[in-house]
Amino acid sequence: MKKKSVESGKKAKIKQRKSYSQEDTWLEDMDVQSSTGRVQSKKDETRTLIKKGTAPKDMKLDYGTVMAVGGRTWYVQSGTEIIECLPAGTVFAMHEDTSLLAVGDNVGFERLNDEGGLNKGMIVEVDKRSSQLSRKGIGKHAGEQVIISNVDSILIVMAAADPFYNKRLLDRYLIAAELGGLRPMICINKIELMDTELIVEDLSVYAEALTIPIYFTSAKEHKGIEELAQELREHSTVLSGPSGVGKSSLINAITGEDVQRTGEVSERTWKGKHITSSARMFAMPGGGFLADTPGLRELGLWDIHPDDTAFYFHDFDSFYPKCKFTSCTHRHEPDCAVKQAVEEELIDPERYISYLQIVESLEE
Repeated sequence: MKKKSVESGKKAKIKQRKSYSQEDTWLEDMDVQSSTGRVQSKKDETRTLIKKGTAPKDMKLDYGTVMAVGGRTWYVQSGTEIIECLPAGTVFAMHEDTSLLAVGDNVGFERLNDEGGLNKGMIVEVDKRSSQLSRKGIGKHAGEQVIISNVDSILIVMAAADPFYNKRLLDRYLIAAELGGLRPMICINKIELMDTELIVEDLSVYAEALTIPIYFTSAKEHKGIEELAQELREHSTVLSGPSGVGKSSLINAITGEDVQRTGEVSERTWKGKHITSSARMFAMPGGGFLADTPGLRELGLWDIHPDDTAFYFHDFDSFYPKCKFTSCTHRHEPDCAVKQAVEEELIDPERYISYLQIVESLEE
């Protein structure tokens, strides 16, 4: 058998590549390699030197927004163009996060002269982030992983069933949203699978005590989509939640296009399969942006001390000032007003259990 020429293989790949101007085309063609939401870490890219501040003024930079990532390539939208970028040897960053680059970042880049006429560049500057959705990275000594940056709101998407919504994970998302400066909203999708009135009652603490907007949708039957789309229009919103809850189907329903692949829930594990393998942004009809993220089975909180956790449970706010001890952890101290409120059902017992579990996990 004749061996395939390595050189001819490379040439073939170059011929197949093209310049992208249509969002649906370049998103369809790019090869996304990460299963956890790819970020450019300050630690994992040894060939990149990080400098604090802005790039020198004599550098001729163009500017744009990172819309998606595939492998080591960051897809930057500048005007109507999509530029395939790599991090430069030296990158100037105006933030101090562990993740140097993330989808949503505003970046400055140098264009490269490419013989094939491709839109390519090198990212030289990363602007300061106004908001972000972060989590603790995988591993004992892992730092912050910025999943997405510079969006206004987060739509925490759960399913009525298949898989059932997870209030413990929901509580973690609410803390992460406040830490990152995001306005939280909740969406319960797949309402065709369960009595909506039961869910409304079960989630009443979020709507009433915490005044968080909750939307009930069925992407399959197109229920509640128009109301949700109206709320999201003219804003930038990240959709996040477990795998299999229908985030990609919601985006397809809202945008009116099949811009995201969708998949069935695994019968073996009853957890959703990872269809979205990296964060990416989509333009909404009528203005605004939606960002899809990988399904997260867990959300490790970043930059929060166990003793401060109670301050993010705002249904505790009117009670903890009445505790006997100012340093009360609301766990084992006597005369704790929070524990008393739980016993009297003035605080949702399940929210209190979430609080205890989160504190315990932060102490590990």
